[in-house]
This record gives sequence, C-alpha cells and structure tokens, in this order.
Amino acid sequence: MKFYVASGVPNAERVNKVARVLTANGHERTYDWTRHGDVSAESPARKREVAQTESQAVIDAQLVVLLLPGRFGTHAELGTAIASSANKRILLWSESSAPFDGTEGFCVFYHHPAVERFVGPFDEFLHYLSAL
Repeated sequence: MKFYVASGVPNAERVNKVARVLTANGHERTYDWTRHGDVSAESPARKREVAQTESQAVIDAQLVVLLLPGRFGTHAELGTAIASSANKRILLWSESSAPFDGTEGFCVFYHHPAVERFVGPFDEFLHYLSAL
C-alpha cells in the first residue's frame, strides 16, 4: 500500500517514525517532504514544485496519516486527502482530544466521514500502525 504522512515541520521526527513502521511492513512512501523541510524562504518556482509534488503524493496514497499539531500545509493535505478519498484511508492522530472536541486547534474537517480520529500516546498509535 502507498502512504503519505503529513504534519508540521516540527514533527518531522515523528513523521519519519511513522514512515519507518509502515515501510517495515512493506508499504511504500509516496513522498518524503522531511528531506527538504520548510521551503518558505525558497523561490516561488521551488514552492510551486513542492506544492505540486506533495499534492500528487497525497492523491497517489491509499493511506494518508496526519499527525497533529499541523499548520497550513497539513490542513491543505487533509483537504486534498478528503477530496480524493475514494479508496483512501485517512488517519488523523492527536495526543489529546482538544483538536477534536473544540477546546484547542479545532478544524471541522477533522470530523469529515472519511477521517478516522485517534487520540492517545504516540507509541500506541505506532503500535496500531504496525498492524496495517
């Protein structure tokens, strides 16, 4: 299965832990944005290239994993995943329920029917992913 992992740049280490668990089970990463990280200071052409590449990677993935907290890019990737959700699984993880219950960092699209929400310790989520 092809997968994509979205999150904010500060979560790059966790993103790569998720990717390692999934690749260890024979799954294929569609794109590793952590290799370049933040591109906000790069040229407009480079920003367009990254935006197109990341969007296509989300579309090509059969599994999209989103780790909160995320910023604008993470939410754009969530929207892309939802828009292309036919035959796609979308897993959204948060350590606390705050983004889901509206107390902090709420986004209505976290409650889209195509999105599966997980709340709990990161290690428990990694264990869940290891069974996929």
